Amino acid sequence: MASFFSRSELIPLWLLLGFFAITYFYPSNDRTSYLEFISKYGRLALIPVLASVLMSQANRHIIGQGFLSGMAIVLAMSYAIWFGIDPVYFGAKATDMYAIPSNPTVFKSHITHNFFLVVAIYLWLLCFFRTEKLALKGVYAALTLLGLVNLFGMIDGRTGWLVFMVIPLYFGYQKLGFKGFLLAGFVFAAMLVAAYFLVDNIHDRFSTTWLEIQQVLRDKPQQGTSIGERVIYLTSSWSAFLQAPFFGYGLGGVQGAVQPFTSAAGWPTFYNPHNQFLMLMLQGGLLALVFYIWFFGLAVFKSATSVWSSTFVLPLLMIYFVGNLLNSFHFDFAESVAFVILYAVLLGATAWD
Repeated sequence: MASFFSRSELIPLWLLLGFFAITYFYPSNDRTSYLEFISKYGRLALIPVLASVLMSQANRHIIGQGFLSGMAIVLAMSYAIWFGIDPVYFGAKATDMYAIPSNPTVFKSHITHNFFLVVAIYLWLLCFFRTEKLALKGVYAALTLLGLVNLFGMIDGRTGWLVFMVIPLYFGYQKLGFKGFLLAGFVFAAMLVAAYFLVDNIHDRFSTTWLEIQQVLRDKPQQGTSIGERVIYLTSSWSAFLQAPFFGYGLGGVQGAVQPFTSAAGWPTFYNPHNQFLMLMLQGGLLALVFYIWFFGLAVFKSATSVWSSTFVLPLLMIYFVGNLLNSFHFDFAESVAFVILYAVLLGATAWD
């Protein structure tokens, strides 16, 4: 296990966590908020511990099979809720927005549901192409199809659709290089346009998006709208970043940093800008961003060096990259834990390279 702590891929992680520890003493740092964030980023320190366990191919298979089995169960529950079965039977609680027939999420919000569903769809596709048993091909094809319908036709949210874009782009690039990448992007865009006219859920979400964009362009961002909230997150965070661009405000300093700008716009303050890169820039400035990009980039480079990791790890890292542009996945519990496992899988699988 000790050898994993000294792996070169983790050097920028230790620098990042060490720097964040120092920000506790920033005057702008709120210490209560700091403790919450350090516990979340601190999960990344578990990577070498898990990597020592995931050196075993059998253990890596257990992780993958367990995830896909769990997602198959979640998918079945989602369809059950969609058909009107009370989610209380599954241990889930219906609210005005979640675990209801019009938005049949299970246990988590639509963002988390869709994110992990995209990962599962990609892995089910791999299983479909790789298995030689006809019966299993049928099972994986059915799971993929049901997952796509659930993702695009049943669950609210546009984050999952944008994250899904990684899958066709990756397959296109793998088959035909950059031409395949462009072709896959064109086909995906064409399919979304077609779905806009054919699928009610997609039509409604895009119509809402366009309405929210018009509101932003016409006046100021509207509270209670997804686009409006993200615009205020972006503008307030960027304005605050420019005031302390190099070293940020400390792990617990986000809310205090953006408050002058949200107050001027008549908005409530926030501590999560729903963009992992913006959050890092506020908490630790460009220095924190450089450490993180170094850390993430080493994983991308390492995963591209073998057939196995470029198939099973690299696309998932790209899914995380796109997701982090739209959310703060090292702040959200389920996504942050899954990232720790993914990185540990990569280190464990390449232990002797």
